[in-house]
Amino acid sequence: MSARLADDGAQPIARRGRLSVIATPIGNLGDLTPRAATLLGEVDLLLCEDTRHTARLLSHIGVRPPCRALHAHNEADRIAAILVQLADGAHVGLVSDAGTPCLSDPGARLVDAVHDAGFAVETLPGPFAAGAGLAASGLTPVPFAFWGFPPKAKAARARWLQDRLTPAPDGGPMSHAVYVPGRDVPALLADLQQIAPDVRVVVARELTKLHEGYIRGTPAVALGLLTAEQARGEAVLLVEVAKPIIGAKALEVDADTEITAAIAAGVDRKPFLRELARRTGKSRRDLYRRWLDIAAARDEG
Repeated sequence: MSARLADDGAQPIARRGRLSVIATPIGNLGDLTPRAATLLGEVDLLLCEDTRHTARLLSHIGVRPPCRALHAHNEADRIAAILVQLADGAHVGLVSDAGTPCLSDPGARLVDAVHDAGFAVETLPGPFAAGAGLAASGLTPVPFAFWGFPPKAKAARARWLQDRLTPAPDGGPMSHAVYVPGRDVPALLADLQQIAPDVRVVVARELTKLHEGYIRGTPAVALGLLTAEQARGEAVLLVEVAKPIIGAKALEVDADTEITAAIAAGVDRKPFLRELARRTGKSRRDLYRRWLDIAAARDEG
């Protein structure tokens, strides 16, 4: 770390530390800005969501700054040590695996702490998958909400979507962006088909990459157009909501009714209960008990 001399030339004064929040490409390495490329070679320490992932980008531009992992599981524990380095005058960079840090990626708590400690924070803007997908979607761009990743369990995910997917406060259309692993896109489209069949959706896939593409239509149309090859990688699911969607009660899966029908049809219990647990968010043990109770009542009847 460099230092500058005091005005009288007697004692060195450590330079004031600063944190640079650096956006990185979401797929196409050519999207890294010249300013970001230069700064990545100048920082005293680079905080990375995954050092192995970032190493590929650093190798591409030919720089090798000292790197340290900063992710969701260690961010809180690393903050104090980083503040010490900033106090010593370090220039620290922050990147995520792709796109802009802190936006559904780690780093927000660190940035907040750095501000509170009085150190300088600067941003190097660049790719943001939700914004990039919206710009090329053809959906209403303003107002716009970004919600990150939804829950995995079906029942929780459906409630999560219903709580968020609303029209604009003035009653007009509003677009919403959700990050989705490709393998989960069919399930989310199926949820939307059930709770909001008339909304406009766009599945923005492989943004900035060779096979970038957009699947547009209602949830049912998009689900029909989605191929197995397209249900891979990462996607941004964009939903334009023009009117309030139906209430959460309409989404409730009646487990007892489905179990009763399954018993009557002679369905294999184990795979059925596994799938029912996935769709309802209930434990397989509880569903197994209901199966036994319903089967016993049926036999008695």
